[in-house]
Amino acid sequence: MSPILVRDEEERRSARRYKVNIRSHWAREASREYQGVVRDLSAGGCFVESNEGVQVGDLVKLRLSITGRGDLTIWGHVAFRIRKTGFGVRFTAFSQGGARERLAEILDEEERRS
Repeated sequence: MSPILVRDEEERRSARRYKVNIRSHWAREASREYQGVVRDLSAGGCFVESNEGVQVGDLVKLRLSITGRGDLTIWGHVAFRIRKTGFGVRFTAFSQGGARERLAEILDEEERRS
């Protein structure tokens, strides 16, 4: 994973972002699963490329297939959407099973390797 270097002074994200290509499955609460690709990832959220529609504020469950690490399931709310392209997710503070912490550890390890 290579970091996305952001030099815009208006950048509001507190966590470092990475350009990635991670296959994912996602669902709105109790709906069926859809496929997508995570293209931008940080410990606080991600951008999911998907043609399926969501609404800002929807609670979604993401299952990320991280090479060499298995699947990681994390919950978040849709922060914004880009029609016919995808949507941004802000991970919830209380994702089950320490998923946010595990993701932060994975990203830290990847950063140390690069």
